[in-house]
Amino acid sequence: MTNEQLRDYAARQQRLVEIIGQTSEQVEVLHMENHVQALTRLQQKISSETFKIMVMGNFKNGKSTFINAFLGQEILPAYAVPTTAIINEIKYGDKPRAVLHFMDPLPEKMYEGIPEPALQHMQKYNMEHVPPIEMPVDEIEDYVVIPLGMEHKEALRQSPFEKVELFWPLDLLKDGVEIVDSPGLNENPVRTQVTLEYLNKADAILFVFSALAMGSAGEISYIENTLRQCGFGKESLFCVVNRFDQLSSEREQVRLRKFSDRLLEPYTGHVYYTSAFKGLQGQQQHDPKLLEESCIPQVETGLTRYLGYERGRSKLAAPARELVGLIRHDLLEGTIPEKRQMLSTDLDVLRQRYEDAQPDIEKLQQKKEVIVSRTQAWIASMEPEVRRTTTRFFTEFPTLIQAWGQEYEPQTTISLLHTRRDAEQMAEEVSNYLQNQVDNEVRQWLNGPFTQLINDKVNELKEAMEGRLQEFFVSLDQIRLHITGSGQLPEEDIAVWKRVVAAGGGILVGDIGVAALGAATGLTSEFAKGIALQVGAYVALALLGFLNPVTIVAVMAASVIRGGMKMTEGTVQKVKDQVVASFSEEVENKNVELVDTVTQGAMDNFQKIQDVIAHSMDVEIEEMQKQMEALMQEMEKGKEAIEQQEQVIDTCETDLKKTVGTLDTYLREILA
Repeated sequence: MTNEQLRDYAARQQRLVEIIGQTSEQVEVLHMENHVQALTRLQQKISSETFKIMVMGNFKNGKSTFINAFLGQEILPAYAVPTTAIINEIKYGDKPRAVLHFMDPLPEKMYEGIPEPALQHMQKYNMEHVPPIEMPVDEIEDYVVIPLGMEHKEALRQSPFEKVELFWPLDLLKDGVEIVDSPGLNENPVRTQVTLEYLNKADAILFVFSALAMGSAGEISYIENTLRQCGFGKESLFCVVNRFDQLSSEREQVRLRKFSDRLLEPYTGHVYYTSAFKGLQGQQQHDPKLLEESCIPQVETGLTRYLGYERGRSKLAAPARELVGLIRHDLLEGTIPEKRQMLSTDLDVLRQRYEDAQPDIEKLQQKKEVIVSRTQAWIASMEPEVRRTTTRFFTEFPTLIQAWGQEYEPQTTISLLHTRRDAEQMAEEVSNYLQNQVDNEVRQWLNGPFTQLINDKVNELKEAMEGRLQEFFVSLDQIRLHITGSGQLPEEDIAVWKRVVAAGGGILVGDIGVAALGAATGLTSEFAKGIALQVGAYVALALLGFLNPVTIVAVMAASVIRGGMKMTEGTVQKVKDQVVASFSEEVENKNVELVDTVTQGAMDNFQKIQDVIAHSMDVEIEEMQKQMEALMQEMEKGKEAIEQQEQVIDTCETDLKKTVGTLDTYLREILA
């Protein structure tokens, strides 16, 4: 694989890390502790950034074989039966090694046959908060493979393992790529929540289909309702139709290409028809013909082009632009002129101004408390509407379940010879159908009406708080300008939400501030989408207890089979009715819990906005005071110290102007 694009990105990445380091050193002399900390976090974040590729798809689509072919080495176990039961992170390491991570909390019930070293390790920590443990690479399949004979959904529910970190000395990984191999789609709510967390960090998705069973409703629904909501689309979603060589004829291949291209056209600009098996053989046997036939090189080329250029540019351009803005606005136009003005002011006059400003600073603290209190009250006031909306949705579920049950025609038939077995299989079929219907209905509601409600509330909060925040920042700036004697406030309005985010914890770093508020545009719909995704995982966990087909079948069997069953025309309907009744009853019993889950999830996320707002105001007040007190302490040392500070500021200004020029050139180069 040619990694020229990735290496070019790595060189630019390192260059930005060096520029940030230089800027941090320059800012440090200005006593701007919050800015220095933010720059340090940014430098650490960018220097450790990798491209994360998440491989997704249903069981039996050949994900593990594809990853092995993609990496050019048989790293993951791949069998003809469903295998991957947990997340696998494949990263660069000088030598092969594996680290096993555990669920926290561990499942109440765990499957038999857990490897003894892992079991002893869990027992050592009394089965609570179990730390990771290193394990032999050649034993990885004992942990990631579904136990033989065990139904894969049950294996996911009962596995105590969260993920395996697999370190491997491959060039692709060394060039800053990480591969994340996930379990099958929507197989278990606990795993689904983990998957969503990974999606928030992924740079690209490799979605593996099987040419032998192309484009199920569940796969397309996942792309439509989850991946799209997470921001993956035409450029960042790569669809791989695997096992293309196993189709019976060239005519069948042409037909599938037309069908797949049409099916996937709304979602992606990248569709590849591959043979992972041929790709792996070609890599291992150094056979260019086999490798070309596999279409794996085309996938690599498309992916590295996207990562190295499109994605790489956005990953570097955004922080570089923010850094330019910070230097120009906060430092060159703000802090440096103010410090220079203070140094030219008589120290006694400066002290008197600072002392005179203390009552105003106290009033500023009071304004902050009022804003926080009103934000808290506003957030509390929205809870009843969120609860009412959520209650209406879940109250309608029993009626929907009844309708779904009536319209569904089971494919399983019940025979006289195997009445009980067939009835249980039919019950599982109906259960799975209802489970999918419930999942889809919840997802559509979360992505539609719920997201719109949250988005409306976000905008209402913005309107309710913006005026008060504007007044706070204007007052703060007036106090600072009065003390320094630096002039008048600019006539244009303050970019309130950008300032809140910057001071609140991470305009440059992508912390909760940016996620919740948006660096440039303020409160955004992305926040609402984020809540919907997170709440969806919480709802999935709450539904776990009764959307378990094994439990439903057991309940149904006890009721329908009790006392023996005579084969009649009504047997199928009776099985359906029992399953539907079980679902409806459990939904009604869980109604309050589900409503609480959604409402609390929304409220928790709005609380994060309150925290960012409060923290931003604290930081601005504190940093203003620290800067002024530090400079007055230097001035107390006498004329020589003042002259030295003036020289420091002059040098800092010159260096920062050079840094801006360097960043402007850097941005032109990476965006060219």
